Amino acid sequence: MVTVLFRQRHGFDVRIYTKDHQPAHAHVWKGEKNIRINLKTLEVEQNRGYNTGEIRAIRRLVIEHQQLLLDVWNLIHEQGDSSG
Repeated sequence: MVTVLFRQRHGFDVRIYTKDHQPAHAHVWKGEKNIRINLKTLEVEQNRGYNTGEIRAIRRLVIEHQQLLLDVWNLIHEQGDSSG
């Protein structure tokens, strides 16, 4: 797991897991709450505990850092594929 953004606005941690599946996505944590959001479509793939306002804030955060998050996803998963 790589924490790409730590304690961002509203205390969110944005993580990308090294042994994860496609499509490209990030996990956003705050305490026990977590959400999985697609990095290309911004669709919520799974939500555990966040309300509508928090989801809007998470989407804004992901949009603001979307290219960085996609770059990290690609770097992590391309390395994993080449070590085969």
